[in-house]
Amino acid sequence: MVDWEKILLTKLSQNAILGAETPKLGAAAVLVPIGVRHGATQQEILLTKRTAQVETHKGQISFPGGFFEVSDPSLLATALRETYEEVGLTQNQLEILGPLKPVQTLRDVMIYPWVARVQFPQEFQLSLREVERTLFLPLERLLKEGLQPVRVAVQKQGATFHIESMGIECDRELIWGASAKILEQLYLYLKEEPF
Repeated sequence: MVDWEKILLTKLSQNAILGAETPKLGAAAVLVPIGVRHGATQQEILLTKRTAQVETHKGQISFPGGFFEVSDPSLLATALRETYEEVGLTQNQLEILGPLKPVQTLRDVMIYPWVARVQFPQEFQLSLREVERTLFLPLERLLKEGLQPVRVAVQKQGATFHIESMGIECDRELIWGASAKILEQLYLYLKEEPF
């Protein structure tokens, strides 16, 4: 086990009660997968770009995940089910390290994130309806650069308005909003620890 895993296992265990919350309809859960791709030499965080076909957050960068369904026994089960549906990662490719604190979207959806160490496959099996492509943010880059304040133009009912958020660029895409809040938690847990 490498240092970042030990640090997260210790620190995320303090959030265990968050992962045990009773799931509610309207809540969402995501996975924050961290691992090394084939041919790569560094730890990377997997994110996805949403397609224009999904109901909300079209074209935005997110973590694999989605809304809780009554058939899900827990919020972690939601994150695992949605991750499999969106990118094809199975539970035997994952080691769950623990939950981060929930974050709220602009539409008042509560998102429950779970960090996982992942054995990335050679090829992902993407849901063509939900995922346009995958992106990989190097963990070391996140820890060196952190997130910066950004201003994002958002369209709503034909009008454009601007949102202030934290953000970081990855593969020519801006990660902002709830996904950036999740990354910021990860950054804060790890930034002061020696590697």
